[in-house]
Amino acid sequence: MKLNLLTAAIMTSGLAMFASSANAAMTTDGHGNVGYDTYEECVTAVKDGSAKFYTPYTYQNPKLQAGEATIKKMRLSEVTIPQRVVDNNSLRTSDYSAGACDLGVGQSNGRYGVSGALVGTYVPIAADMPVNVYMDAAGNPVRLSMQQCDNHFGSKFPTPVVSEVKAPEAQIAVTEVRTVEPVVIETTRVIRPAKYSVKEVIIAPEDQIQRVNTTQGTAVAVEGVNRTVIVGEEAEAGILDNTEVDQTFPVIRVPDTDTQQRVVDPNTGKYIIVE
Repeated sequence: MKLNLLTAAIMTSGLAMFASSANAAMTTDGHGNVGYDTYEECVTAVKDGSAKFYTPYTYQNPKLQAGEATIKKMRLSEVTIPQRVVDNNSLRTSDYSAGACDLGVGQSNGRYGVSGALVGTYVPIAADMPVNVYMDAAGNPVRLSMQQCDNHFGSKFPTPVVSEVKAPEAQIAVTEVRTVEPVVIETTRVIRPAKYSVKEVIIAPEDQIQRVNTTQGTAVAVEGVNRTVIVGEEAEAGILDNTEVDQTFPVIRVPDTDTQQRVVDPNTGKYIIVE
């Protein structure tokens, strides 16, 4: 009986030690947020789905610091880490598609970090956490903070978790013969004004109109009084439909000898049409 009690005591002690060692890697604060002793433990929890991502519990408006010009609100996964930050910190990725495992820090520059219990631990940050992206005058991101509380991360950019990306399958080499033939496309484009302005209007019997082809298009010549010749431009239907008529322009009317007569007005000294 004594042996059985001793064995049970040893087993109970062993189970307690095992449970203690299993939980030793994770710290939980009074708000239910957790932190891990090492970055690797945090990453493992994120990747196996057991991590509880950090949830802000305070509210504070964003605040620009020296060298910062604008603030943009984004999801963490939408942020691309500047290459200089990647190089300086030997990061293995430049994106937050898998979130981050950030070293918890306390208050600085008038802004909080994580709760005191999590300072010095690695805190899992979700890829969809809303963040403030502080940018310089050129529009380059220089710092991130948690959007709701403006709490800062362990550094200007939290340490990302490298997402698991499968290597592409090997492709079978295929020899392909291609023939490339040059293709010449010739386009002729005629550009006409949307509206036409009227310089003059010629009214004449059809039998007195002669059309003359010129390099600029078709011109018309009509015989006026005293065998004077009036030359003008022939307007197509499309031009007539888009002609502006809100300005003053001269009207030249060539009389038909059978029905009209063009005489001089004694009052004005100008020709008038008498029908």
